[in-house]
Parts: sequence; structure tokens; C-alpha cells
Amino acid sequence: MDAVIEQAIMRYAAGAFPMDDADADDLPWYTAPERAIFEIDDAGRDTLRRKVRRDANRLADHELAVDRDYEQVLKLCATPPPGEGVWITPRLAALYRRLHAAGYSHSFELWTPDGDLAAGILGVVLGRAALLESMRKRRPSAGNALLIRTLDHLAAHGITLCDIQLPTDHTLRLGCVLIPQHDYEQRLRLALGRP
Repeated sequence: MDAVIEQAIMRYAAGAFPMDDADADDLPWYTAPERAIFEIDDAGRDTLRRKVRRDANRLADHELAVDRDYEQVLKLCATPPPGEGVWITPRLAALYRRLHAAGYSHSFELWTPDGDLAAGILGVVLGRAALLESMRKRRPSAGNALLIRTLDHLAAHGITLCDIQLPTDHTLRLGCVLIPQHDYEQRLRLALGRP
């Protein structure tokens, strides 16, 4: 296995996440006192579904796809909205491309009936853990609709932990939960099948 990929997987599996800093020689990895997760069990997804019902119903004719156009989702997530800083730097994008080529990083995509990308989520999947890194939308309501459909897809494929690293006002309104890093690491070990 590529040494860069192996090191990244080890760091994810230890509970860290990457966040670039232009002043750092190497890509920095971090932990946080609390981690933001979406509960992916039936009750957690039902709570989110109630909060985004209007958006999900409005876009019911949109199609969920996985890895149909990873590169387009990566570029979308790397293009910040006006007034916001860049989060996915070229160095971080290069890591995600390598992880994708190795089968670890995936894009979850919402496509319009006309074949346009409405929203995309970029994430890393290890064992039964989904580590969602970034989400961007191109159309109103598409982000919320994509999120619930992505969580339903992950749950149907045996995922038991959905990490979003740090909360935003929006994800808190949608019902993400903050748990201590120690508890997160325990849940991550279980999702990875480790004692």
C-alpha cells in the first residue's frame, strides 16, 4: 500500500482528521475535545428526516449516486462560497484523490433529472465508519436532501458511525450530536472492528 495512504488511514483510524495550513510543511492532522456526529440509527435518521422533509420531498425526483463523478464533487467542495476561505487546498485534494483511487474516499451525489449535479458530499469510509469531510450544494434545498439520502444509503450498507468532525450552526439545527473525543474514539474502534 502507498505509504501516504497507509499513514492517512492510520490517522483516521486513531480519531484524527486533516485540515490544511499553508504555513505547515506537512499536512496537519487534528483531534477536537468534542466530535460532531449524526446518529445513523433509525431514530437518528427519522429525526433528521422530519427536519428536512420539505427539502427531501421537493427534490424527490433527484437521483442519489455514489462516485459517478468524484472529480466534479471534489472540485465543487474545493470551491468556497463567496467570502469563505478555502478548506480543501490542492494538497488536501491530492490526498483525497489518492484515497479515492485506493477505494477509501467516495463522493455522494444528488443529480437533477436533467443530469446536473445539485449537491455533493465528499467522505472517507473505513470499515463501518463514514467520515464525511465536506458538502457543497449548487441548488437550494439540495444539501439537506442529499444529507438524509446519504445517511439512509450508509445505514443500508452497514455503516454505524457518521462523523462530520466539527459542527456548524446548520448541522446543529439539523440535529448533529457532540460527543467527547474519548467516546468518539471508542465508537470508531467498534466501527472498525477493533477491541
